[in-house]
Amino acid sequence: MGLWHRVNTNPAKEELTELLVTGEDDESFEVIRDYISKEGGRKLVKNTGVTIAFLPFLLVGSLFVGIAFIILLSPDSEVPIWGSLCSLTLGSVAMYVGWMFVSESVGEVINPDDFEKSEVRVFFHEDYQYLAEVKVILDATDEDKIGDIIFLKQIFLSDECEIECEFIRGYSDNHTSAPDRNTFYVSDGNKFGTRITICYRNDLKQAKRIEIAEKFSKKLGIKIASPLVV
Repeated sequence: MGLWHRVNTNPAKEELTELLVTGEDDESFEVIRDYISKEGGRKLVKNTGVTIAFLPFLLVGSLFVGIAFIILLSPDSEVPIWGSLCSLTLGSVAMYVGWMFVSESVGEVINPDDFEKSEVRVFFHEDYQYLAEVKVILDATDEDKIGDIIFLKQIFLSDECEIECEFIRGYSDNHTSAPDRNTFYVSDGNKFGTRITICYRNDLKQAKRIEIAEKFSKKLGIKIASPLVV
């Protein structure tokens, strides 16, 4: 079956859709990746943390602005005018930053975005040489969306497809840190074309990256990009 015929008729998508609707299992559609995605909602933990972190900016900034006005309006003040202007400027900046983040986090709690929880899976069908990233909505503020099946990305594997690894170096400072991130994906061979993530790993040595890429190359029947890491 040629690539053109597979793309235009797409029986793989039809079969996968039917399986997802009926809830039946079919081992010919192998799940390569599976994760839960949550969007919207009140995000109480995140917004509480943001409020605690930036509320001091708002309070201290307001204090500096208040002191600056007292100095400027007081005829008996011995503080030079440049001192009060510096206090006013620094206080205004701190107050603005604090207000911006605190108001946004409080606003999300009071008037949250619509909540949506979904399961995202990447399916592979060997006979069709078909790879698809599909989202199924499990829960949502809008109940009409629950159960919706959304095909996010699809690739019919060909000789042009490659396995690549996007590497983002981690960082560490006095307050926060993040590990190295390695995202393996299948590209359709077009620089600006479709890419489907098939694996995500933190800190990896080059030998382990190659091992993971070779495993998926053998499973999917496509080549490894050279260089692997981009």
